[in-house]
Amino acid sequence: MRKVISVIAMLLGAAALVVGIGQKTFWAPPETVTATMPQLADEASLTLIESSVNDPKLDPVELVIKSKGEFTASLGRDYDVEAWIGDAAHVSVTGIDTENHKMIAEYAKGKADVPNPAGDDIFFDSQTADQTMTYRWTAPDSGDWSLLLAAGGKDAAPVDISVTYANDDAMPFALPLIIAGSLLLVFGLALLVMRPGKPKTGSNTQHSVAAVAVVALAISGVSLPMAPSDESSAKPSESAQKSDDAKQSDEAKKDEGKSEEAKGSESASSSVEEVSSFPVITEEQLKRVLADAQKQVAKADDKNDAKALEPRSAGAFKYLRNKRYDMLKEKFKVDKPMALTTQVIRSAAVPNANEAKFPRVISVVTAKNNDADTLPQALTLVQANARDNFKVVFAGQMLPNSTFPGIAVGDPSTKQLAANAEGLQMTPEKALEALGNVLTDAKAKDKDKFADSDFIKAVHAAQKDESKEANEADVKYKRTVTEGDTKVVSTPDGGAIVTGKLNNKALFVRTEDADPLKSTDKLTEQLLGSSSSNGDVESTYAEPVMFYLPADGSKDKIQLISASQILLDVKEVD
Repeated sequence: MRKVISVIAMLLGAAALVVGIGQKTFWAPPETVTATMPQLADEASLTLIESSVNDPKLDPVELVIKSKGEFTASLGRDYDVEAWIGDAAHVSVTGIDTENHKMIAEYAKGKADVPNPAGDDIFFDSQTADQTMTYRWTAPDSGDWSLLLAAGGKDAAPVDISVTYANDDAMPFALPLIIAGSLLLVFGLALLVMRPGKPKTGSNTQHSVAAVAVVALAISGVSLPMAPSDESSAKPSESAQKSDDAKQSDEAKKDEGKSEEAKGSESASSSVEEVSSFPVITEEQLKRVLADAQKQVAKADDKNDAKALEPRSAGAFKYLRNKRYDMLKEKFKVDKPMALTTQVIRSAAVPNANEAKFPRVISVVTAKNNDADTLPQALTLVQANARDNFKVVFAGQMLPNSTFPGIAVGDPSTKQLAANAEGLQMTPEKALEALGNVLTDAKAKDKDKFADSDFIKAVHAAQKDESKEANEADVKYKRTVTEGDTKVVSTPDGGAIVTGKLNNKALFVRTEDADPLKSTDKLTEQLLGSSSSNGDVESTYAEPVMFYLPADGSKDKIQLISASQILLDVKEVD
């Protein structure tokens, strides 16, 4: 009987082992599975693959995208991609049905034709393929990212998409079968080799069976209950003492625990807020934008081509550049405009996306190298909407002894502010007006709010000289702020970087006995069309400026970072 039981146990054990090992090897499901797209009735010029497709549980996610021709896949933050799509018709892929291995997709109605999104600033990366692309989804930074497919904006975007991911289908009985099979084999072998005990008592048999069970359990990795430890067998008095100490400690820390809980909640809230604050542009994107801006502006400067300036310029920068191009074409005695040097980013005030709705503003300090003696440039760029690229609206060399706050790209405390923003020593628009008053009048009431500046001193000296050389004419200066050109980005210390443009009109009013007004330089003579004038003369200047505006309550003064004065026109007036 013992041998029969032994054989049966070994046969059952062998069968269990074969089935268990088989489920882990030759009967195992495939390591990866593929989900395919459902049939959709409509096509669109865009296909949006949402961040939910990149499920961390399915990592790694690999997409195979097929199309009839060439297409692009552009990766961007989910809210930026949605902003780019806007009201355009698109196919939206929202997830994966892992049970049925199908993609979840739907068609959204909207406008048919859209621009080609490939290479736009708002995307972190754009890849182009012809007919087939295998895309391994890897997010470049924390947060949710989406993928936008397009075939130029007019043709239908690819919808033949399959996703391959790790197969999480498991064989739940594989390990138990292997363990059970091993136990049965050991048990069967033990019965087979065990000698029968004497008939006097059954103690030997019981001991043998127990020994077999212990060996089997040891092989299977199952631990047996052991004797109580010294700690668990402590005397009642010792246990009671420990319990009392624990209670006293808990009561003593109850209030402290409430405080720590509040702090923990507050810290968690702060952490969530920090994680959800992402810059409107990554450092890699910013480098790409600045490099392209330098290239496009240099191309326009080379031929004084206003059209070539369009892709990367706007606002005051574009206006003043075009004015200079016109003067150069007319052979006026003016220098070519300052070339952009953006090879090295010294500092960058890049707002986080929570506060930076369109238009978006960034201010940066760049240089051609890292040499401490290299005079850096200060730039401000604006992105009008999601489909538009960043364009330079201000560029100027930093003034001697001026400073720009050292800010890293992605600092969550950097925000985009309005021209009438509160919380500063004065609103940015009021600060520009105050600067205009200080430049016009050295004794202006706001003069003490501004730090010493070589530019302010130079303007005062030039105006004084103009008055002396005006041949008894009365000289009046009037400065106004150009509406729409004021851009503001906050700094981590609560202050702000303000960019704007002042319009300066200098009116020379002759008296009856005054001598004719004479031109003081070749450019003035060329603009006036004469070396002198018997009437009143008006000179128009543009004064683009960038300055640091301290926070309200700060003892710091407003400091000019970059400024220049550009003569635009000279004419006789009635």
